[in-house]
Amino acid sequence: MKVIQNKFDGIKYKAEHLICENYISDERAIWEVIELSKNQMILKEALERSTLLFVLTGKLEIATDSVLKQKVEASKMFLIPIGGNFYGHVLEDTIMLRCSFTRNIALCNKLSIEQLQNYIQPNANMNSSIASLPIHPLLLKELEATRDILNIGLSCIHYQRIKMEMIFIELRGLYCREDLAAMFAPMLGKDDDFKSKVMQVYSHVNTVSELSKVLNMSPSCFKRKFYDSFGTSAKQWMIQKKKVKLLRDIIMSKMSIAELAEKYNFTANYLTSFCKEHFGKAPTELRAECLNEIKRNADKDSSL
Repeated sequence: MKVIQNKFDGIKYKAEHLICENYISDERAIWEVIELSKNQMILKEALERSTLLFVLTGKLEIATDSVLKQKVEASKMFLIPIGGNFYGHVLEDTIMLRCSFTRNIALCNKLSIEQLQNYIQPNANMNSSIASLPIHPLLLKELEATRDILNIGLSCIHYQRIKMEMIFIELRGLYCREDLAAMFAPMLGKDDDFKSKVMQVYSHVNTVSELSKVLNMSPSCFKRKFYDSFGTSAKQWMIQKKKVKLLRDIIMSKMSIAELAEKYNFTANYLTSFCKEHFGKAPTELRAECLNEIKRNADKDSSL
């Protein structure tokens, strides 16, 4: 991802801002303006904080730990939970705002994010799609102003915290609780602490058994607690994660089929069978399809 560089046009006393200990514009920042070019492939892995992504302009096709492909257009927002992975293909030049936060943030002093668990719809399938929400027109104005302020170099951590609190209060006031619950669902569960720990460590293991050992739990206790927190079996959840990572490596890396098979503890034949079962095509076909799509888009642009 390309982060727009601060221009410092219009900000007063630039030198004082740059040397202040409260000036933060790197990955530690709460807010970040991200500019993406058409046909760019993007990758963010093992996020250290839960992150809201606000798409201000453009369009992209994204994949997360639970969803293989979904288009997200301008004026939409979605969540990637702590420990989550985010991959994508930019379909149009895109500008996004990133807002990263920890568990102690609340929508207001009367409603915590954890309380949204009570508003998740019982029949909702949290793994079928990314729960993106439209950005309310009033919220969009606030986000565009935030983008402009950040772009002139006002990256004070105090400003960023206040702005985050403002945005969360606006989410509280402009959206119904059921919609917010659907968007925040990936970080919610009956045992939020357990779910958070799983999200932080799962990418370092290959099997359910290894995951339970890392968390110092017996297999039976782990499987029961996992199902209660995630609403699915640990085995199926891990398969879904492997599917998304494998598709990412097929499309975004230059690893050979043999190298991919070795990385995922597959034989070359089983890798092909796995891809055909879950993606409908062999790995070589999936890679060629992606490259052809990028070439078609490039040819279309050059003919304009």
